[in-house]
Amino acid sequence: MSTQPTGVTQEHAILTRHLGSVQDRVSRLLCDKESELQTLSGEIVRLRGLLVLSRTSMLWGLSAPLMRVGRRPTKRPSLEQPTAARQEDLEASRKAICQTGCTGHAHHWLSDEGQCRWSGRPCDAGGD
Repeated sequence: MSTQPTGVTQEHAILTRHLGSVQDRVSRLLCDKESELQTLSGEIVRLRGLLVLSRTSMLWGLSAPLMRVGRRPTKRPSLEQPTAARQEDLEASRKAICQTGCTGHAHHWLSDEGQCRWSGRPCDAGGD
């Protein structure tokens, strides 16, 4: 008797090896696609954040930093040393908060002495 597989047995062994290699290839492709999907999902979240920042800055009348798609900012501006533009943005933010949070709601932050309880400054919107 011969120990060599013949006929149907040999064909079955060849097909089984071929099926194994196809399964390996499909598994690698699925892993690659999952990795790509995770990368793209992260990019979507980052871009949505930039969109919210941009729209909020535009609607509030603030100057938004120019951000390029596909690149992350390498250095953030220092919060300890405010620039003139940053001071203007902070002042505009303060006025917007004052207008919406106090003036628009019957001056609930205004003390009897005419001082803002939120900022500690004299109220520049008036008590009317």
